[in-house]
Amino acid sequence: MRSRLVFLSFALTFALASPQSASADGLPVPVDYTLGEGVIAPDDKSRFVSIGAGDKTVVMRISLDGGKLLDHAASDGTFTIPAVAVDGTASGISHDGTTLALINPRRTFPRETTEFQIYDTSRLRKRPAVISLQGDFSFDALSPDGDTMYLVEYTDRRDPGAYRVRSFDVATQELDPDPILDSEEEPDDMRGLPQTRVTSSDGRWEYTLYDGGGADPFIHALDVDEGATVCIDVPMIKPKDTYSARLEIGEDGAEIELSDRRGMPRAVVDTATFEAREPGEATEPTSSPGHSNDEAGLSPAGLAGGGLVVLALAGVVIRRRR
Repeated sequence: MRSRLVFLSFALTFALASPQSASADGLPVPVDYTLGEGVIAPDDKSRFVSIGAGDKTVVMRISLDGGKLLDHAASDGTFTIPAVAVDGTASGISHDGTTLALINPRRTFPRETTEFQIYDTSRLRKRPAVISLQGDFSFDALSPDGDTMYLVEYTDRRDPGAYRVRSFDVATQELDPDPILDSEEEPDDMRGLPQTRVTSSDGRWEYTLYDGGGADPFIHALDVDEGATVCIDVPMIKPKDTYSARLEIGEDGAEIELSDRRGMPRAVVDTATFEAREPGEATEPTSSPGHSNDEAGLSPAGLAGGGLVVLALAGVVIRRRR
């Protein structure tokens, strides 16, 4: 509990001291630490944790059944399992379980360089070289196969809300020169701090709840397969009620339920249409009779037709806003 309070205190203190400007997926405050629990592997059988040991980092894989140490590795430098929301939600593991990404936690904002350490989870073998990028970045997500790492690059030394989202090829160690989302474009559309995150069962979508920064809260969805984003307004919940709120995906993946800090359901999001409604409100048909959403191209796997723009081109942004 104490580590959680320290984490929240640091994040909120920085947020209050900084300009409120555009935000997207990722952590728009200079906090990289998780709360110490590490990140759970996609097979739900183990978790990865990182521990600092002087000028080295020890990464361990621990069984969820009994807490047995399954594997460990040490590397030079200080690295941590990355956080992606104010509640300390951990990330850094690819959906296929083959790749683990750690970040060198920041001590100041801005920082001149950002370092990452990539591990092949098989026997916890680290890649030969540390990834060192000029500039200030935070970790956002990995593609399901671990080949692409999504980063938030901070572009203004005085404003952590000025940023752009970049994709990084893990194999070639190259940044895509074209940002996925430039915060200078329509900056008023997305504001605030990421409160919590949930991942689709297939690992393709990262859904992050934002408090709205003075406007309506919203859920920001990142397609880590195609490098595309969708923004979903949830005006049925107040910004203050997003703190300690929860996102839960149904077993079939068709809906996301948003509950406020008191545990009361406040919104339901259709993952095929990206529309939010109040709990209990009737849904509108998303396809003609006799046709499934997949056939209509409205599922998260398709996202074509039905009035939506095809997301096959990386960097496309669809805003389901008022």
